[in-house]
Amino acid sequence: MKNLAHKPFILYCRLSAPVALNHPWLHLDGILTHLLRLEAQERAYYTMPAKIPQPAPNREAFEILKLYHNAVFHASISFFSEPNRIYSAQYFKRFEERNCPAKRKINIASGHYRHWMLRSVVIAADHCYFYGCGDIDRIARVLQHLVALGDNTRIGWGTVHSWHIERIPNDRSLVYQGKAMRPIPVRLLEWYSEAIELAWRPPYWAAENIELCAPPEAEVKLIEPIYRRAR
Repeated sequence: MKNLAHKPFILYCRLSAPVALNHPWLHLDGILTHLLRLEAQERAYYTMPAKIPQPAPNREAFEILKLYHNAVFHASISFFSEPNRIYSAQYFKRFEERNCPAKRKINIASGHYRHWMLRSVVIAADHCYFYGCGDIDRIARVLQHLVALGDNTRIGWGTVHSWHIERIPNDRSLVYQGKAMRPIPVRLLEWYSEAIELAWRPPYWAAENIELCAPPEAEVKLIEPIYRRAR
């Protein structure tokens, strides 16, 4: 049954810092699933196993966004206002004496206080935006928990200055102008110009969610839902 609360929208996120990426793009459905779990579990969320996929926090995680063929969320990847401003940033984790244990010597070659030279791929953009189709009012409430986007947010990357949602006339979250707007499994496509093994649903780091997909920007044609073909 069609959910009348599902409306197409664009989400704008104004950024205060470059976004660190460990993947070519971010996923709106992954962000919303993360925020729903954080809302439901609060501080207990941070005690969960980091590398073991967990079930959705509640059924709302499957209803907040429209689903295509009961499989793929109507949620695009990230698009940046300056997509070509990508560079490698080098930074350091160094020992700070303040509030450290009262010892005459601190081992900075190994262990907890070890010095690290770190490097991230970052994109410097004024804002990031996503397309989706879902319950806009509920999504807006969930986004109250959004403080940053991307990787290594704990050190300031991807800080979100502000965000807002705008209703748009047409759904651009799956396919727009004949091109995929997110990874889509080829089993759900009638035709595609390119295919690659990609994760296509949250959590995107889980190996079991990898499947042969048309990547974003590939030319595609969706298989029409059965109820449409029966008309």
